[in-house]
Amino acid sequence: MAETTEQIAEPKCPDCGARGSDKIVSTPSRERSKVKQPWFYIVHCAACGHVYNTISKHSFTQAVTPNFVLPKPS
Repeated sequence: MAETTEQIAEPKCPDCGARGSDKIVSTPSRERSKVKQPWFYIVHCAACGHVYNTISKHSFTQAVTPNFVLPKPS
C-alpha cells in the first residue's frame, strides 16, 4: 500500500520567490477618513514589496432617498 502525504499549498511571490502565507501582509493606507479609518489596505509581499491587491476600506456614498408617489386622497 502506498503511503500518502498531505501537501498544503503555499503561496509563492512571483517576483522574489518567497513562500508561505506569512510572507503576504497588508498595510493600511496613510490616507484616513474623518473617523481615522484607512481608505484602503495594500496586500503585498513582506520580502520584496510586490503588490498583490488593494482592498477598499472606506468609500464615499451619497444618501439615496426613496422615490415613491403617494396616491391623492379621494
